[in-house]
Amino acid sequence: MANVRDAGGRSARRCAAPDCGHHNPPEANYCAQCGQSLEYGETVKIEERQYLEEVAGTGRPRQTCPDPACGHDNLAAARYCAHCGKALEEERKDPLREIVQPFIDLLHAPRALWGVNLAYVIEGMVYFGMLGYLAIHFSDYIFQGVEHADEHSHNNVMILTAGITIAMFFLGFVADKWGVRFALISAFVLMLGGRVLMSSAPTIFGLQPAGLWSPLHIVTVAGMLVVVTGYGMYQPAAYAAVRQFTTPKTAAMGFAMLYALMNLGGWLPSFAFLLRDENFLAFGIPGTWWVYTGFTLVALLVTVLILSKKTVATAVATAKAEAAALREADKANKGTKEQKAETRKNGAPLAGSDVRQMVPAHLWVFALAVLIAVYLRTPSPWNYYGCGAGAVVWIIACMLPVSARWLAMHPLADAKFFFFIFALIPVQTLFTYNWLILPQYISRAFEGWIGEYFEIAANANPILIFIAVPIITAITQRARVYNMMVYGTLIMAAPAFLLVIGPYPSTLFAYLLIMTIGEAMWQPRFLQYAAEIAPEGRTGVYMGVAQLPWFLTKMLVPWLYSGWMMDRYCPTEGVRNTEVMWLYFGCIAVASPILLIVAKGWVGKDFKTKAD
Repeated sequence: MANVRDAGGRSARRCAAPDCGHHNPPEANYCAQCGQSLEYGETVKIEERQYLEEVAGTGRPRQTCPDPACGHDNLAAARYCAHCGKALEEERKDPLREIVQPFIDLLHAPRALWGVNLAYVIEGMVYFGMLGYLAIHFSDYIFQGVEHADEHSHNNVMILTAGITIAMFFLGFVADKWGVRFALISAFVLMLGGRVLMSSAPTIFGLQPAGLWSPLHIVTVAGMLVVVTGYGMYQPAAYAAVRQFTTPKTAAMGFAMLYALMNLGGWLPSFAFLLRDENFLAFGIPGTWWVYTGFTLVALLVTVLILSKKTVATAVATAKAEAAALREADKANKGTKEQKAETRKNGAPLAGSDVRQMVPAHLWVFALAVLIAVYLRTPSPWNYYGCGAGAVVWIIACMLPVSARWLAMHPLADAKFFFFIFALIPVQTLFTYNWLILPQYISRAFEGWIGEYFEIAANANPILIFIAVPIITAITQRARVYNMMVYGTLIMAAPAFLLVIGPYPSTLFAYLLIMTIGEAMWQPRFLQYAAEIAPEGRTGVYMGVAQLPWFLTKMLVPWLYSGWMMDRYCPTEGVRNTEVMWLYFGCIAVASPILLIVAKGWVGKDFKTKAD
């Protein structure tokens, strides 16, 4: 309880921070000058004149807290809201600075970060470049003459994309156990070996197309599985390296560089037609894959030569020393205890706060939906075996006390969280179209240079999102998170209906541009929500589960319908009706904003913070 001095005058709460001491209104929760909690502040008596001038601000204009969930009336001179502690005058973000800053930081980055970042941009180019050709390579070459070639093609692409997500779950420990250098080098060795196999199958090995499970098919898939293993180590190791080589003060810069370089690498395959097309170097897809394989070797050498053992040890030691110094400085400046953490931010109900033993009903519905999907999409008699085994495992898991409690306490047991992340799956299908649909759609449905050099349009999203995110963030930084999710998903889904008009250059580029704007509005807010809604001490678990929709999208889209849609509405030869295909795609995607709007009164009330 705050201490009260007996003296004449008016009561005020003095900030306990040693470098502040500002006087605040008696009812204030936070200091208007420094934003510190006043829980341990001292209630004092000050002169009437001082109170009117400093505390009450009589005769001076007021300013309202910009947080819609607060709206408290504050003094004009206040820097922080006395009610919620949020900054009243936030620094407006400069979009141009946000775009160029990662590259400025890259120039001044230490040697260890250079080793990670250079290899990262090369790997981004290689991964997205080969992925963009993968469905075409399967459909038009490996499975040529096979009935429903696109369906088989997309299912094989799923092995790579969904497999990587699974591999990261199991292989993320490698960097922690043996160090980031070992993990990065091992990952590149594996990815190099896998890409050599994929590129060699139709060239050095001379394997010819002979349908499903031909030697060409088997060797290609084997190469993909080796790449999956390597990438399962690589992505977690790259982020672990940035975390180890930076301090809390520079970590944001380090991860911003990774984000920028990932998008830059994803855009560079736009120029791969210079290697593939017969009017230029005429390497074809297998030859272009060899070029990408060569770049994988370059990335490996960059990692080995720049990221030496001495460089890693020096970077880690320097980062630890700087982090320790920052912690000491923070302790010295703080001088007071932080306000006790809330059980859950913004008054949201605490998922799992009660010791529940019963598995929630919505998880039973989810399990049933999975079994139905397995039954419908798995050939007989394996569908019966799969459904039977799955049902038995699920029932046993729900009956055993240990597993039942784990399920009951899982983040997905939170009905709001479950609904929210699964409501986003429909709009996230548009992401997978960037490599499953767009390369084939553009090359088949468009004539002229757009169809011939399809890489330009198919790889436009990364550079557009790189430019759009800082601009949209600067414009919408005061917007509420849930509103941004609704508007962003709606704007992202809507342009799919433009392609219902037909395969025209204007509709294609309008689709790419508007979809990117929508993505820039909501995607950065998605993980923020996962962190917001997480109970105290479970943020990491919620952040991990928040990746589930992305994994499911990469698996479900090719497994359920994308290849079938291409076979029926946009085949390699024959009559095409792409307008109907995009009508279906648009209806699927627009389900997300509709669900978010319908559930706003239920889910949306947990969103109490602004976009940033």
